[in-house]
Amino acid sequence: MAKDKWGKRMSKIVFLNSPQNLSELYNELGDAGSELPPLGLAILAAVTREKGYDTKIIDALALKITIEKTINAIIAEKPDYLGITSTTMSIYTAAEVAEGVHKANPKIRIILGGPHITAVPEETMNIFPIFEIGVIGEAEDTIIELLNALDEGKSINKIHGLIIREKEKIMLTDKRKPIMDLDRMPFPAWDMLPNLVKYYQPAADTMHRYPATLLITSRGCTGQCIFCDRSVFGNLCRCYSADYVIRMIKKLQQDYGIKELFIEDDNFLLFKKRLKEICERIISEKIDITWSCLGRVDTIDEELLKLMNKAGCWQINFGCESGSQKILDILNKGVKKEQIEEAIKMARKAGMDVKGLFMLGNFGETKETIEETLKFIRKIPLTDFHITCFTPLPGAAAYNLAEKYGTFDKDWKKTNMFNADNFVPHGLTKEELEKYYKKAWMAFYIRPRIIVNYIGKLRHPQIRKKVLKGGMGFVKFILK
Repeated sequence: MAKDKWGKRMSKIVFLNSPQNLSELYNELGDAGSELPPLGLAILAAVTREKGYDTKIIDALALKITIEKTINAIIAEKPDYLGITSTTMSIYTAAEVAEGVHKANPKIRIILGGPHITAVPEETMNIFPIFEIGVIGEAEDTIIELLNALDEGKSINKIHGLIIREKEKIMLTDKRKPIMDLDRMPFPAWDMLPNLVKYYQPAADTMHRYPATLLITSRGCTGQCIFCDRSVFGNLCRCYSADYVIRMIKKLQQDYGIKELFIEDDNFLLFKKRLKEICERIISEKIDITWSCLGRVDTIDEELLKLMNKAGCWQINFGCESGSQKILDILNKGVKKEQIEEAIKMARKAGMDVKGLFMLGNFGETKETIEETLKFIRKIPLTDFHITCFTPLPGAAAYNLAEKYGTFDKDWKKTNMFNADNFVPHGLTKEELEKYYKKAWMAFYIRPRIIVNYIGKLRHPQIRKKVLKGGMGFVKFILK
């Protein structure tokens, strides 16, 4: 039992990343999938620790432990509070864990947070009576106010950013304002996670060196794409300063020997002045780091790409979505097909690999638009590729439009972007979509140029292991 310097017991909170099998998320492609640290939880844990709370993280997903073992691990910690983060794909598992914990120790107060409860708070509370308190949106300030109030036995009804169950009534408190100064946040509590190097790895197609990890340096996205859930961070874009980012990189190198970063900001290239400063400091301070990032095709220029490459950026991931302008317009992507092709060529000219991110089975999709996309995939000079099945997510505009465009099953258990169980557009069948989905993977990967590229990734033992496991999964997927 942790105590403060006066011997008073400190309240304890355990943060949980719910258990889930990667094969449930990715099917046969699970071995090639990303295993990334839950940075949101790690930041919350750093905040509560900084404010004096005895804090632990249980990342059941990374540890690959069962629901029963997860419950036992939580009970063994004897917490006052359990904070669970959940996506739509893990909400049923989160509820099952919560029920098990409540049954074993009803005194533990359970708090639900994450993108799912933020997107559909009232619906979630109605379906899962086990949850009494939900945190809506950014949680760093909310969690401290909430824990302080609960510790002191005060009402929580006036705390902004909550959904609360009181007997038979569910109430939403006022919306909390977004955090503008991200630099006031402590670094993520990487030390509370399972071993950062052992348990977490980006996908094989986003690893260049080892050890590698994830970094997020901003919040929000300017895009208006109907398929994105922007309920947590919205369109208001904020970022850590260049100095903060450089200090995070150095901390990861010093404590964990990190050599490679996958920067998973919704749009890392948006803050051009900051990006230039980050790159210039990496170069001038001779920081030995390589990295990849996400970016929109309408935010790049040749000079910036060359500077990024000089600073260690070896790959950029573009959200291409489709090779059909009709589909891009329906998705409200805000770009032209020609822009996508030009951006890829520009990045390749600057010396970078380019990974194209696509979706199949979109609103308005037909056999003709799918064939357009397959042709586009073969034409553009991508070095890597990823495709998912279009999935209307809670919180995204598409969620309330889906029934207009096709057959939509709102069962959250079927929310999986790697099959067509969730949504099928009018004029196509589930079987046709899954056939085209497999055909798209084959259209990109079953080519000599791509196979040779992957052979080149086998030089490092850890990356080799990930590539080979992913390759076996790909073969199983194709032969299924």
